[in-house]
Amino acid sequence: MKEDKKKVDVEEPMKETEAKEEKKTSPVDDLMDQLGEAKKTAEEAKNKAEAAESKLATALSQYVRLQADFDNFRRRTREAEAKAADTHTAETLKAFLPVLDNFELALAHMKKDEGGAAYVQGFELLQKQFVKILEGFGVKEIEALGKTFDPHFHEAVMMLPADDKEDETISMVFQKGYLYKDSVLRAAKVQVVHNG
Repeated sequence: MKEDKKKVDVEEPMKETEAKEEKKTSPVDDLMDQLGEAKKTAEEAKNKAEAAESKLATALSQYVRLQADFDNFRRRTREAEAKAADTHTAETLKAFLPVLDNFELALAHMKKDEGGAAYVQGFELLQKQFVKILEGFGVKEIEALGKTFDPHFHEAVMMLPADDKEDETISMVFQKGYLYKDSVLRAAKVQVVHNG
């Protein structure tokens, strides 16, 4: 039994030594373990960076689209405001055209009566000033007398034959027409030659 006890006593320290040796790892093994952990950490960091880049690219794309939408909205708003302002200006100027017509009628009647030469000069100055103001807003008279009839600018009120003039020529203007910028504010009411 003593031998068995000795055997046991000898085996136990050997087992402990082997266990200690197993627990002891070489520096290479430690470095390999650290390398594995570092690779794992690097992979996780790479995945996080890729996810962040993807989110950033999406956010940047959304920002660019939002900026473009805002620029388009701003442009459309400016265009709508400009169009509305032009429309209101045209309507206001159109309301003043009968006043200009009345100035011209009054002048025509005053010129027939030779006693009011001073009044005629005064009215002529007022009419010229009024025309100048309208021109300042972009209003122009539509040329009609002697021109070829154009339904975009002229309104035919009468058609009469005239042997000395070509067909579709305007022979008389009943009411002047006016343009505001490039659009018809009021069409000219005219008499058109029709030889046929």
